Amino acid sequence: MHPRLFTTLVFLDPTIFPKPVSRGVGIDPPGAVNYTLWRPDIWPNRKAAASAHAKAWRHWDRRCFDLMVKFGFRDLPTALYPTIPAGANRSEPPVTLTTTKYQEIAGLYRSNFSARASGGIDRSVHPDMDPIHANRIVYRPEPRNTFSKIPHLRPPVLWILGAKTFLGIDNLREAIKVCGVGVGGSGGISHGQVKEVTLPERGHLFPFEDVNQTAGYCAAWLVQEMGKYRESELVWNKKRSSMTQRDHLVYGDDWFEAIPMPKRHQRKAKL
Repeated sequence: MHPRLFTTLVFLDPTIFPKPVSRGVGIDPPGAVNYTLWRPDIWPNRKAAASAHAKAWRHWDRRCFDLMVKFGFRDLPTALYPTIPAGANRSEPPVTLTTTKYQEIAGLYRSNFSARASGGIDRSVHPDMDPIHANRIVYRPEPRNTFSKIPHLRPPVLWILGAKTFLGIDNLREAIKVCGVGVGGSGGISHGQVKEVTLPERGHLFPFEDVNQTAGYCAAWLVQEMGKYRESELVWNKKRSSMTQRDHLVYGDDWFEAIPMPKRHQRKAKL
């Protein structure tokens, strides 16, 4: 991927950190994998599904809640549930998750059930396993893998975090500290290329809970960065348009002024 493909990036409580969090990647309740694997995934109708999630989503912006009820559930029959239960009201049919819980888990975790076996990890099916955390039976390789690459990120980045995120605010700030400071990077915080905004009293799902404030921070950042982009493009295009066809084929005088001539070329020049 070309480093200038993106003009800027906005990270919303991203899973980029140097060490795994205690909650969310383990198998002990109340972890996300426990909730997702064992959750009910079929309801008598859409209204019943909304009611079942009302407590879990009680802090959500009402617009997000309504959209999730509309698009987060689908009517039966489906590939997973090909038959409608007997006695179901076909005018208000039973519903299931639009994204099945199995697809959701696949997006969150990889299994490594041989992690604690005597034979060790089967690298043929787990080539991406992080050796430091090879004993975990569920894992994701991306958080630490991405953390190792984040110093080389060139586009400016706005990090928006929830102060009460289960990912750990200090854990995420370790990534912010090194963002863009490596070879080919933007320069990071000290160069004004990385900024953190933290929403107090909010957790990992703050984009669903505080839509207006989240959108406001994103919009302000994009206005700023797009202004810089347009200005740099104007300067670049103006410079290029002033160049002749030969200018595109050779280096300018600044190269010959900066790079000393070899002595043998100097002797030939005197002759």
